[in-house]
Amino acid sequence: MDEEKTRQKAIELFQSGGKISEICCQLNKSRKWFYKWKERFISKPLEEWYKDESKVPKHFPNKRSYQIEQKILAVRKKLQAEKYAQIGAISIQYEFFSQGKAIPAVWTINRVLKAHGLVKKKSLVYKSKNLPYPGNKYISVHQMDFVGPRYIKGFGRIYSLNIIDTETHFVHINAISGKSVKYVIPSVVRFWKQYGFPDYLQMDNELSFRGSNKYPRSFGKLIRFALSLDVGVIFIPVSEPWRNGIIEQFNDKFDKYFYRKNVFTDLEDMKKKLWNLRITIIRNIGIQPTKAKHQLSSVNSLGRILS
Repeated sequence: MDEEKTRQKAIELFQSGGKISEICCQLNKSRKWFYKWKERFISKPLEEWYKDESKVPKHFPNKRSYQIEQKILAVRKKLQAEKYAQIGAISIQYEFFSQGKAIPAVWTINRVLKAHGLVKKKSLVYKSKNLPYPGNKYISVHQMDFVGPRYIKGFGRIYSLNIIDTETHFVHINAISGKSVKYVIPSVVRFWKQYGFPDYLQMDNELSFRGSNKYPRSFGKLIRFALSLDVGVIFIPVSEPWRNGIIEQFNDKFDKYFYRKNVFTDLEDMKKKLWNLRITIIRNIGIQPTKAKHQLSSVNSLGRILS
């Protein structure tokens, strides 16, 4: 006997005067089961009371109404037609506010946009542009980048401008109190006096490196200084830090093993500890400014030295 016929049989036995305990024993069911189907029979005697009811919720408190969905899409379409307009959830909310309409929640707007394929996920996987990039065939390239800002309690903001030779990985670490070109050029001069000129200086698009936002087509002081010494200048593409991979890797280890494992009182105290670090690197790696070749990389050895 299937379940539905068992339920009908139980009610038939009850209507014919059978005791509930005997009915449950005969059908091998619990009293709770019997009372459930008895109440179902009483409430729906003329319907198929013995059938299972759908378990789908009857109310959807978070369900979006068709009208709200269409309003959100209309506002999004309007914003897309405007030049320079922002089209995100916050901008859509502001447009509702400007029109004096009820403002939907941010998550409601995002769900509507996603449901209609209007949200584009940013790919985190790098895809090559298949464009030739300069810097791989040059005899000598120095990569340069900032670490910071970092802060010394009671002193203020500090930076480290690090320069590394891509062939030998000889590195120069400069503790400075600002990012302007007046700090950058002396740091470059110190390194080149000690190590010599490269063929090219490679860096990112930091303002003090490239010049001025006010005069974007003019050469900055650093560019003019490098070109006056016949050193070419390479700026890596925007938002592609891996182009400066050697200095970026060094800076990551430098930040982890030096900045975060030392306490400084001021800039001079940091410079003193940097000098000790530099001596340690040279001693352990065997780098000498007058010798451009060595077997070990400061990038790979910095963590071992400081850990």
